[in-house]
Order: sequence, then C-alpha cells, then structure tokens
Amino acid sequence: MVESRGMRGLGRRATLYALLIGGSILFSIPFGWLLLSSFKTNDEQFRDPPTWLPRPPSAAKVSPYVARDEFDEIARPRACPRARWDEARPLLVEATRQAVKAAGLPPAAVPADALRDEAVEGIAFAAGQNVADHAWFESLETLRQKWLAQVTPNLIQNCRDRAYKRFLIGPIRAKSVEQQEEILRRDEPIAAVWQVQGGALAGQATEGRPCALLSYAFEKGANREATLTAVFPLSFPVERMKKLILSLRPDHSWNALDCTLEAEGQQWESAEPYNAGSDQWQELVWQFPSDDDTSMKVKSWIVLRPSGASGFAEPGRMRLTLTLRGRTRAEAWGTKLWNNFCWAFKHMPFWRYVAVSSFLCLMNIVGQLLGSSLAAYAFARLKWPGREFCFMLLLGTLMLPGAVTMVPSFLIFKNLGWYNTLLVLWVPSFCGSAFNIFLLRQFMRGIPKDLEDAAKIDGCSYLGVYRHVILPSIGPALAAIAIFTFMGSWNNFMGPLIFLNDQSKYPLALGIFGLQTQAGGNFGLIMAASALMALPVVIMFFFCQRYFIQGITLTGMKN
Repeated sequence: MVESRGMRGLGRRATLYALLIGGSILFSIPFGWLLLSSFKTNDEQFRDPPTWLPRPPSAAKVSPYVARDEFDEIARPRACPRARWDEARPLLVEATRQAVKAAGLPPAAVPADALRDEAVEGIAFAAGQNVADHAWFESLETLRQKWLAQVTPNLIQNCRDRAYKRFLIGPIRAKSVEQQEEILRRDEPIAAVWQVQGGALAGQATEGRPCALLSYAFEKGANREATLTAVFPLSFPVERMKKLILSLRPDHSWNALDCTLEAEGQQWESAEPYNAGSDQWQELVWQFPSDDDTSMKVKSWIVLRPSGASGFAEPGRMRLTLTLRGRTRAEAWGTKLWNNFCWAFKHMPFWRYVAVSSFLCLMNIVGQLLGSSLAAYAFARLKWPGREFCFMLLLGTLMLPGAVTMVPSFLIFKNLGWYNTLLVLWVPSFCGSAFNIFLLRQFMRGIPKDLEDAAKIDGCSYLGVYRHVILPSIGPALAAIAIFTFMGSWNNFMGPLIFLNDQSKYPLALGIFGLQTQAGGNFGLIMAASALMALPVVIMFFFCQRYFIQGITLTGMKN
C-alpha cells in the first residue's frame, strides 16, 4: 500500500514537472522565434518554405561559386499523393533539368553541373507549388506539360541567379555637401577603372546594369585579400565632398570590405568594414564626418574617419582603394549573428532611447509605489467619512476603457503645457492606479492590528506607522507592483505616440516603430531591435518571479 502511494505521488510529481517544462517551452517559442529571426538576413526572412534556423554563412574563399544550400531538396507538393509523386518525380525532374540545360548558363558559371543541379531544386519547388491540384491526377504526359508550363525563363533565371553567387561592382558616385552628384569615370568600362591585386575583374552586364565581376581565390595564410585601386577626377574640391556611393551586389560570403580614400595629402579610412552578407543589389555609402553622425537620422552609412597623411596629392583627383578581406568560418558566424544587432545600435540612437525608457520606468515605479501605497494605507488602515464610498468609486474606474479617457486626458495635459514633454508620461503615476491601490489595500488588511497599536504606543504618527510598520510588511506586494509598472512603462507605445512628436524624447518602443518606418522593410534589423527591447523584460521575469508570485498569492491572507 505504501509503495503504491509512493508510486502515485511520484507519478503526480512527474506529470507536474512535465507540464511545467512543456508550458515553459510553449511560452518561450515566440521569444525564441524573435531571437532566431534577428540572426537572419532580410532575404532569409521570406524564404519559402520558412526555416527556424539562420542559414550558415558560406565564408567563401573562392568567388564566384555555387551555393549548394540555396534551395531545399526536391520534396513532394502537398496536393500530390505520395504514390503519384514517386511515379512522376523522375520524369518531372528530368524535364526540368532539360529545360534548364536548354536555357543555358552564364558564361562564367563554374562549375556548370553544380549550378544546374542547384537551380533545378529551386525550379522544381516553385513549379510544384504552382501546378494546379487536379493536374496530379491526370496522365503523366499531361502533368509533364503543365509542369513545364510553370518552368518559365524568368523562373530559371531567378533560381540560377540565386544559386550563382558572385561579387559584382557597379558605378561609383560622389556627392558634395551642396547635393551636387556625379558618376566617377562614367564613360569608361567599370572593369577598366580599377586595378586589381589578389583577384581579377571582368566586365559584365547583369539585369541591365553595367558592372564588373570580381573573381578571387583566397589562399590559407596571409594572402586573404583582394585589392581594387582607382584614381578618380572630381569636379568639386575634396573638402566639399560629403559621401561616396558604390553600387554593388555581394556574394553572400560575409567577407569584409574596407575603403581607403586619399586626396590632397590626406587619408581617410572606413570606421568599420562592410559585411558582404547579402546577394542583392544595394548602394554602399561612405560618408565624411558631419553633423549627421550625431543627429537623430537613421544612419545607413559608414563613416570615413581621418587616418593621417598620404603620399597621394594630385590636384583635383583622389585615389580610392577597396580591400576585400576573407574571413574564417568562425569569424563569418560571429559577424552574421552580431550584424543585425550592430546595425540596430547604429541605425538609431539606441542608447538614447534606452535612457529615456529607463528614466520613465524609474519615475513610474517610484510614483506608483509611493502614490498607490499611501492611498491604499488610507483605505485600509485609516477611518474617515465616506471611505467605503470612495473606494467603490475608485474600483468603478477600472470599468472605464482607456479609449474613453484618451481624448479628455490629452486635452487636460495639452492645456497644462505638457504636450511633447516627458512629464505627461510619469507625473500621473504619483497619483497611483486603481488596480495597484486595490492590491495593496487587500495586502495591508492582512497585517495584524497589534503591530500598528504597538507603534502608536511607541509614539509613531500615522506616517510613522506607514513608514515603519506597513511598508516593511508589504514588500512582496510592492515588488509585484514594481514588476507590473516596469513592464507597462517599458512597453508603453500608445502614450508616447499620442503625446510626443520630438524624436529625441522617444522611448525605445516608439523609437523601434520609427526605425521600422524608416528602415525600408529590413525585418532582420527590426527583429534584432525588438529582441533587444524584450531582453530586459525576460531578465526581469527570471530574477523577480519569486517576488511576483509572493505578491499575488499572499494578497488578502490573514495572519
């Protein structure tokens, strides 16, 4: 009998722990998805089918190359029965392979067989998704014709370009502080503009863009760089230059690209490398130091900082050196995992937003603890006419939706002159809140009356009793309110959106919204910024959950 009870008790504990672990995993899934998405590049966010884990960086030592992980293996479409797929798959794959072979490959494609095989996987997946459901139940020849109807030249070109990674360099432009802009050496082929060491440059035209293909083969050891050097004439003085803009399509290698500019005996270097983690056309901007670096603008450029004297001093000309440095796989992984977070810090004044949010959290916590505890003390321990009526009136305010009081509150604070100030976001907290007052009142009612009487005998006033008896006894409830207030203030979005229009006063929640508006749909960047914002809340929960649970479970208990 005892052994049977022990086994039942062990089974109950095992079930309880299993439920707790399962619940923890279930509720951590959204944060895990957010964190993993912050490690992905923007093109990985929209991969079909979607994946949880970010793609491994290639850390390519040879370029151009074929990315063998660009597409998943050919899988059965959902609408196709398994037996039918086993029968039709060899025919459809071979038909796709012949269509790709007939379409041809880029002249510099090496190796052709590997590129063809990878492109076939992507084409077959897209074709399988687009074939009508009823086609899977028709004859093999009819199915083959409908399948090939989906294998269009555009689809072949798209899948081939996605699998074929290459480093393409387009024109470079210079822009002055007066917004004067010119394409440097625009009449010359791009491959003829640059002198290359550690690689080769060949002229190409891709997607209608004039460009040059950079080929390199980094060896182990010290020879892991490819250098491009060119001399450009300028129609305006170098001191009036604001930025250089290079059109390029990286090869998804996560190698580092640095820039060095020399003119009039001075030299400037890029403050940080550009990480070649994309395979889409983009404009890389290097900008000279200016007031924009300390402004509230979204910073999408790399600063060119002075680095000393230079031996190049030809009048009206500048020498530009681009250095592509190979990274090891470990370096590439570290760069990729940190890249979106780095850009989140750089694109917006992140630490200023954090400082504003921290200030608001601190003041709201102090205000709520002080205001709510004083009001709760008056309702719980003091006797005065109309106390119960006022308490019921206070609880009645919990029934009012926030949307009802939004407009009156805005008009009141605007007439007080608090619009576009932080006062409106923390001063009202010193009046307390109905829920917190109710929570603390119930907690205070559980404190023995004898403690209060003893304090009065010792000469304590009402405020003395509040300070020396009540506050030390309601620590868990105060901790729970502090946690609630921190989470509400840290995540507050609607209040700053209504009352603030000065970006320098934005808290982090509204700052990330502004970043989403200005970042041009860079979801990897948004995910990284959101993960950074969620991190303090997660840390707060893990370190303060004991106080939170005590504050809730002990409320209203009698000693």
